[in-house]
Amino acid sequence: MKKIRFGNIEIPGTEARSIFGLKSANFSIDIVDNNIKFNVIGYGHGVGMSQTGADSMAKEGKNCEDIIKHYYSGVEIIDV
Repeated sequence: MKKIRFGNIEIPGTEARSIFGLKSANFSIDIVDNNIKFNVIGYGHGVGMSQTGADSMAKEGKNCEDIIKHYYSGVEIIDV
């Protein structure tokens, strides 16, 4: 979640994660019977490589270079 709005107040998803004690900033919100339900996917701050996403890509047959380039644009992997 990039941003969340409560009335006239808008906060970043990472701040909402902290305020509500969520395990990840990758969440959606549903309102069910006047209750707010957070649907949280994975763990982390929502910046950089998702361990869950990288794991899924690996299970789909992607190699480490494919995965790194997916999360970090402009990266060149070289031998040293």
